Amino acid sequence: MEIIKFFRTLEDKRWISLSVFFGILFVIPILIIVLRFFQTSGNIYNHIWNNLMFEYTFNTFYLVLISSSLSLLLGVLPAWFISRYHFKGKNIFDIALYLPLAIPSYIMAFTYVDILSYTGPIQSFFRNYLSDFASFLNKDYMQIEVLGILLALALYPYIYTASRIAFSLIGSNYIDVSKNIGLSSYKFFLRVVLPLSRPAIFSGLFLVIMEVLNEYGAVIYFGVNTYTVGIFKAWFSFGDVDTAIHLASVLILVVFFIFYLERFSRKKTKFYYKANVSTQNVTPLSSGIYLQTYLICTIPFILGFIIPFLFIIYNMIVSFEVSKIWSIFSLTFNTILVSSVSSFIIILVALLLLFVEKISKNPINSFVNEVISLGYAVPGAVIALGIILMLTFIESIQIVPFSLIGTFFVLIYAYVIRFLAVGKSPIQTSLEKQPDSYDDTGKNLGLGLMRLLQKIHLPINKFALISAFIVVFVDIMKELPITLILRPFNFDTLATKTYEFAIEEMLPLSSVYSFIIIVLGSILLIFLKQIINKQLNVS
Repeated sequence: MEIIKFFRTLEDKRWISLSVFFGILFVIPILIIVLRFFQTSGNIYNHIWNNLMFEYTFNTFYLVLISSSLSLLLGVLPAWFISRYHFKGKNIFDIALYLPLAIPSYIMAFTYVDILSYTGPIQSFFRNYLSDFASFLNKDYMQIEVLGILLALALYPYIYTASRIAFSLIGSNYIDVSKNIGLSSYKFFLRVVLPLSRPAIFSGLFLVIMEVLNEYGAVIYFGVNTYTVGIFKAWFSFGDVDTAIHLASVLILVVFFIFYLERFSRKKTKFYYKANVSTQNVTPLSSGIYLQTYLICTIPFILGFIIPFLFIIYNMIVSFEVSKIWSIFSLTFNTILVSSVSSFIIILVALLLLFVEKISKNPINSFVNEVISLGYAVPGAVIALGIILMLTFIESIQIVPFSLIGTFFVLIYAYVIRFLAVGKSPIQTSLEKQPDSYDDTGKNLGLGLMRLLQKIHLPINKFALISAFIVVFVDIMKELPITLILRPFNFDTLATKTYEFAIEEMLPLSSVYSFIIIVLGSILLIFLKQIINKQLNVS
């Protein structure tokens, strides 16, 4: 028995060492940026603070404020009506409101600028048929406020999904008590539902804020200077690595603060409201709120998906004759290949790390997983900058005899750092539902950790693994900053080709690639939504 215990201890140590190894690989690029921040000359500080910092800071936080505020409105209200009431088309709306997540925010911005432009369909229609109103619509829509609205249309599904689940899990006893004390539906929503659902809503809001901070394609197209745009400009346009490092360091500080604010909020506001009450029953929709319910559920879907998607289809039909079929297949293959390989590696690493944490109960593993959760909070441009600085240092001391920059290995490495937290979340949620008795029984039967993972945890968590794979795949397929910076020479994806055509004002030619991204994303998201509803029994 002592021998068996000794070998099990060695096996646990190997798994812990593996966990620490992945943690080090994750944190090195970010640490390099922070260390370089303290090594740069003092002259750079005056340049940044006097000329750049105020504009970048104001634009970044103003854009976050607009996007997050409107995302809350577009996400929370439809989620409440769909969770609380029964009406015709409810199940269709439940899926439809999720679909704008398939449209990358930069494609949303490119498309709406084309729609609202002087030669676009709206202004052309008014010039031809309602000339008196044409001058009123002839405005400059390339403004930060419009950009904030468009980003909200693309990102509100994060809040909608979190709110939808939280609202559906509120027990019927809360409704009964609120009725007994005379609360109207409006007051019940404000005083009971929102406070109970605050952690879930804040987690969705956190994802929206992180996506806005990471956004590059839309903000550079609108000419809005944010931290991410500043990093690109300083690095690529001016070759000023020091300025890029300082802006990246400030951005890291901002996202870490938001990250820990979100974690602190969740720890302080935990509500266990499902254990002792039954799930609420949906009620028929009254005639008094029939119209407003359909408007609240329809407007986000029409503006966030239907209009841009139909306009992209129109542009695709118009420009299809000049599109290169071979290029379309090649770019689609590249996108699916790099997204699939990266997603598989991410799911494998996330599963191993979470499994080791669950089995070992070692605080080291818990700390490593906490650090890895920061990955999604770090913008892609910052990760790419850190990786290039790290590889430049490795090449300078000749650890490897060849250059790694511009290889698929580096691109996938960056994807793993950026999206490991995304893949980890569904798996962690599933693992936390399983009692420790499963693992204890397996160990008593003589199963090692690998066999325990293979025989017990893989079958039980298969739906969580599929969900995690889909979420990561869609995110990587839409990713732009990392791919633009780290892609191998002469390698393009659907996202980079869409951006290249759009930034050159050739939007019709980009529509084919946008269409494929949206169709692939929509199919996967519909499948994912069905899995989520089935697992959580969302009413």
